[in-house]
Order: sequence, then structure tokens, then C-alpha cells
Amino acid sequence: MGIFDRIKTVMSGKANEAIDKWEDKNIEVVVKEEIRKMKDEYRQAKVAVNKSITLVKEVEAKRDEAKEEMEHWNERAKQALEGNKEDLARKALEKKQAAEKNYNKYKEQAEARRKTANLHKRKLDELKKKVEEAEDKQDELIAEAENAKSTTEINETLSGLGKYSAADDLDRLSSKVDKMKARAEASNELYDELEKDDLEAEFEKLNDNDSVDDELAKLKAEMGKEDSNK
Repeated sequence: MGIFDRIKTVMSGKANEAIDKWEDKNIEVVVKEEIRKMKDEYRQAKVAVNKSITLVKEVEAKRDEAKEEMEHWNERAKQALEGNKEDLARKALEKKQAAEKNYNKYKEQAEARRKTANLHKRKLDELKKKVEEAEDKQDELIAEAENAKSTTEINETLSGLGKYSAADDLDRLSSKVDKMKARAEASNELYDELEKDDLEAEFEKLNDNDSVDDELAKLKAEMGKEDSNK
């Protein structure tokens, strides 16, 4: 997968594995690392293409050499016939035919290798354009990747609110406060009732005292009366 495919899958949210790979790394470092890999691939491809071209030139040199040899023995055959040396001409033609076979062989190899080399060169040019494009878009890629990572982290945080969040702690704290207020109100009501009972007891005691005083006065009056009769 190329760098653009990797960036695209991360930004589209379709590559959790890629996100996991990047989440503990600096995005800028990752992007630059990918571009460096592309440059390394380009250099390796360039070496391979140059080697392929060299092989083509080697085969073409053998082809040209075989062609020259073929032409040389053809001229030698003509010279032999002009000198009425048919046997010598025959031998020259045999050499020519051997050279012609080599020529056809090397010609075929050169064409095939040239075709392959041209294909590799086109791919090398395409790779070079991708490297240049990646370098030109490096800052944009870093910004988009950072944005994708931030969006993912925010979405994960928001999705977790449904399960547990700081808001849950506030709700639980509010519930505890309500319970404490209820207990306080109940305690106040109980204190009021107890105070009321004490006050009623004082009044009842006061009534009891009045009754005793009345009894005492009555008793004193009676005793006083008795004393006067004596």
C-alpha cells in the first residue's frame, strides 16, 4: 500500500489498524518516514532500470557484432567466388549463416529487453512524480493526518460518555447532597418535636404546681380555722 492509500484509509476511518499504528507516534515523523521510504524505493528502482538498460546495450552490442560478422563472411564468400574458389566460398557462407543465427538471436533478445526496460522506465518516472507530489503535499498530509487523529480521539471520548463520564460523578454527588439535605430536614423536625414536648411538660408541671398551691392554701385555711376554734 502506498503512502496516499495509507493516509486515505486513516482519514476515512476505515483502517483502525493503521490508526493504532500511528496513535503513539508523531504524525509528522510518520509522514516523513513514508516519504523517505518512497525515495528509497525510487533509488532502488532507478538502479534496477539502469541495470536493465545496461543489459539491453550489451545484447545490442552482441547483435551488432554478429551483423558485422555476417556481412564480413558474405564479402569473403564473394571474394572466393571471384577467385573461382567455390569450396572456400562455401566455408565463408557457413560462417555467415552461423553469424546470422547469432544476429537473429541477439536481435530478438534486444527487442524483448528494450521493451521491458522501457516499461520499467515509465514506472520509474511515475514513481518519481509520486515522490515529488508527496514532498509538495507533505504539510497538507501532516495536517490532514493530525486532524483525522484528533477527530478519532474526540469521537472515542464522546462515545464513551454513554458508558461512564465525569458527569456521572456529578450526578452521584448531587444525589448524595439531596440525601444529606433530607436527613437534615428530618433532624430539624425531630428536634422541633422534642422541644415542643419539653415545653408542654413545663406547662403541665406548672399546672401541677398550681394545683398543689391551691391544695396547700386550702389546707392552711382549714388549719387556721381550726387554730382559731381552739
